[in-house]
Amino acid sequence: MNRNLKIFLVNGVPFAAFMGTLFSSLYGIEAGLSAGLVSGIIFGFIMFIILGLLHTRAVRKISGSTSRESMSTLQDRNIKLHLPVEQAFDLCIESLGLISRCRVMEKDRSRGKIIARSSVNWKTWGDTISFEIAGTGSEETDVRVSSRPTSWSTIVDYGKNLDNVEKIVTFLQKRGDTWKLQY
Repeated sequence: MNRNLKIFLVNGVPFAAFMGTLFSSLYGIEAGLSAGLVSGIIFGFIMFIILGLLHTRAVRKISGSTSRESMSTLQDRNIKLHLPVEQAFDLCIESLGLISRCRVMEKDRSRGKIIARSSVNWKTWGDTISFEIAGTGSEETDVRVSSRPTSWSTIVDYGKNLDNVEKIVTFLQKRGDTWKLQY
């Protein structure tokens, strides 16, 4: 379902039900249903405009575009590091320091998996950040970075997960080259 339609429905339907119930108790069932329907449509439309525009503006500020991929709350990136798997794993854990109030929930070197969670902020109810790390050679490692809202019901995140992934990928690219020179 389209994100904008979700915003409209998630905000408009409960508001319509509430207003319909309220007006029905005051003015009768017919007036209540009409008032509930009209107020739900208006409220849903207003929230669609406000939330949709704020999300679009935030994403455009981070990525410079409003493509379908950048507008999604689920963000994935693949990156190739010219480092051995062990060093890439350590670098991925270090990159989580860029995310405010983020803590590692699970790390498994043998499977090349890291899962971390950030705490609640005004943009989301927290984010789940995961890494899948696989060696492709003695000095090359493929890393897949994902960030998504912890709550499945999140429709807009105002670019928070996009920002998480962009920060981590930039860090890995810069530090991966520096780390390579140190060893």
